[in-house]
Amino acid sequence: MRFPPLSSVRAVVAGAVMLATIMSATSVAAHEAPSPVALEVERGELSAISCPVDGGSSFIDDWGAARSGGRRHQGVDMVSDRGTAIVAALAGSAEFKFSRAGGRSVWLTTAAGNKFFYAHLDGWAGESREVARGELIGFVGSSGNARGPHLHFEIHPGGTPGNPFPLTDRACSEPIETAADVIEMEGLNRGGR
Repeated sequence: MRFPPLSSVRAVVAGAVMLATIMSATSVAAHEAPSPVALEVERGELSAISCPVDGGSSFIDDWGAARSGGRRHQGVDMVSDRGTAIVAALAGSAEFKFSRAGGRSVWLTTAAGNKFFYAHLDGWAGESREVARGELIGFVGSSGNARGPHLHFEIHPGGTPGNPFPLTDRACSEPIETAADVIEMEGLNRGGR
């Protein structure tokens, strides 16, 4: 029996993944008005964040994607080489923590009460402290339940989780655009945060 080339199989799978993502996003977008979180992101301090991965990163909009235990993904996964610098998106108080799921992580809280969560770091740069926008806080890694080096990045405007993709898309240089890249990203995130 002859099997199709792996590249053909990947293309078919990528097409199915992309179609499911588009259908899911379309059905949600067609039935929901812009959330207060989305409106706050457009108007407030969040519209001027620094890219959390110094020099940019590859990433996809997988907000809400299924995760193990019935959870939904609450961030974007920004793929980069292990050890790439991670910086503060805005000025605020950076609290360095460790958890089983997120591994080495940072909670950054701004004076306006907006929060950012950075997970799967390889290491921290210093200790918990006040930081300036763009200041080094850690390094890309795969700690916790991550598979492959990347930064899991969340925003919580006013403490409520919000989709960080529009912000990271604006602030960073290389959003993923190919179906093959989507498959690679999904492989990194099986069961991960």
